[in-house]
Amino acid sequence: MFWRLSLFFIVLPMLELFILYLMMNFIPLGTILTILLILGTGLVGAALVRYQGVNCWLELHRRLDHGEMPTQTIVDGILILLAGVLLITPGLITDLMGILLLFPPSRRMVFGYTLYRFERYRLETRQRSTPPPSNEIIDV
Repeated sequence: MFWRLSLFFIVLPMLELFILYLMMNFIPLGTILTILLILGTGLVGAALVRYQGVNCWLELHRRLDHGEMPTQTIVDGILILLAGVLLITPGLITDLMGILLLFPPSRRMVFGYTLYRFERYRLETRQRSTPPPSNEIIDV
């Protein structure tokens, strides 16, 4: 877990800065275009997240009014929030990840993968916590 967090908080920002450096130095008018790209994705991302967040909120209320369990809607809301955080964070990789999370098919893929990992973790912990079967027979 430590390695994953260090990858996310150390390696990803370094890679983002390197890509921004390359854009600023090797593209004509790179500095201006890079700044505009960062600001543009932040603003457009915030607007898209707001729009999809409101739709998710309305869907949540609709499902609750019909007595349905809104599991997928809640997960969609969390992933839309994560997309907003990624889009506001400066950098091209995080922007790409945030944009992908705004599309419902990619959110379903993330939900499916997360559910798979959770089930696998649950089964592994259950197997570790279950004592091994003994060959001892107790006759009462």
